[in-house]
Amino acid sequence: MKDDFSNNVAQPPPRIPDHRLLRRIGKGSYGEVWLARGVTGALRAVKIVRRCDFDDEHTFEREFEGIRKFEPVSRSHRGLVQVLHIGRNDEESFYYYVMELGDDALGDSPAHEVEYEPRTLRGDVLRRGRLPVAECVAVGEVLADALRYLHG
Repeated sequence: MKDDFSNNVAQPPPRIPDHRLLRRIGKGSYGEVWLARGVTGALRAVKIVRRCDFDDEHTFEREFEGIRKFEPVSRSHRGLVQVLHIGRNDEESFYYYVMELGDDALGDSPAHEVEYEPRTLRGDVLRRGRLPVAECVAVGEVLADALRYLHG
């Protein structure tokens, strides 16, 4: 999914310290994910979670506490996305977290800011059709092990 500010983004992205937001690459119930370039030149994913997207303050704070607790654990298992930094801007009512960039749907080469598209299971099925059973089992094993690790 290629998306940018001119395509279906309700509000401009906030300024994120030490990162230049390039384009939106995902959107869900609890925020938007942006492709960003950090001050070192590395491409990262930045999720922006705004207070206005929640019915109440408690739910917003609960989600913040969840990511705060997940951050130190995130770098300790291969099945978890690595959260590299968490930030918060209470004046503008949002928090954000910087993550490693997911695999590129277009191949194994390093991500490029213009062509990058996040790899998802849905995208794999749309591109390739039904996935081989062995591949599904391998993905399921990694996910199950990551859940086991989190609950341990």
